[in-house]
Amino acid sequence: MLNSHSLLLDAYYAIGNLHLFCQDYALHGLEPVPHLILADGCSAAPDSDLGARLLTLNARHLLPRFAHAATERDRLARHWSLGQRIVRRAARQARDLGLDSDVLDATLLIAWCDGAAVHVHCYGDGCLAVRSADGGVATIRVEYAENAPYYLSYLLDPERWALYQEAIGQPATAQSIHYHSEAGENTRQERFDAPTVFSFDLATFPVVAVATDGLDSFVAGETSARLDLRAVAAGILDFPNLDGAFVQRRLYQTLVEYAEQQVFNVDDIGLGAFVRLVDQADSEASAQEAVR
Repeated sequence: MLNSHSLLLDAYYAIGNLHLFCQDYALHGLEPVPHLILADGCSAAPDSDLGARLLTLNARHLLPRFAHAATERDRLARHWSLGQRIVRRAARQARDLGLDSDVLDATLLIAWCDGAAVHVHCYGDGCLAVRSADGGVATIRVEYAENAPYYLSYLLDPERWALYQEAIGQPATAQSIHYHSEAGENTRQERFDAPTVFSFDLATFPVVAVATDGLDSFVAGETSARLDLRAVAAGILDFPNLDGAFVQRRLYQTLVEYAEQQVFNVDDIGLGAFVRLVDQADSEASAQEAVR
């Protein structure tokens, strides 16, 4: 099990090149459990930047209930009930501010660490990237038919929930999960409301990053070609150092480096990462095992 000195985490967000203001939000912390929480407000929904903040803050409030799920089966079973609690709390707060619940049209990504593994709950689209102990990088991208993520806010209104299913055409296969690693690429399709939950053992994947879909929005200005997500992730996870706000620094450096090449992120980006530090004892044990 890890302690607070062997696990580092940080999160940050940045505006997209085509946006007037940022609708992504990210927060991180060590209490009640180490966590990263990101949200991406819908560009078509006024004030969804505020909704993104309400969702992330309410998710943090309910983190202990996520952490009580000790098995994958528990995490899958609690996924939607906890998501519903988050959005209902946020909706009450929005009403107190005189706002419509549409401000909560935002994706929500919740990642937390139990000391041995990172668990991720996705409510809507987003990206994940991991670096394995041998240095290999793999990515996961979650997307929905018609570029229409399944927002938690749809659970508040039966009419909107029904209209959403009409809009996506084929609810039984509306959610696509794309995997890309050195071994190749594959995609699986799920029902639009299938719980989207992942777990990563930190011994196998000492770097685990969670991002909004803006990580997959880098476009070359000259050709309009979209950059490969795995290539972007490999660069952004190459942290020069892990002091302080290491994700914030690396995200800023990446944006500057790409801009110099006339490559821009057209969408906002929210990004957070867990990094497991390998101590001297672990290194020596690994070296001894390799000798055997």
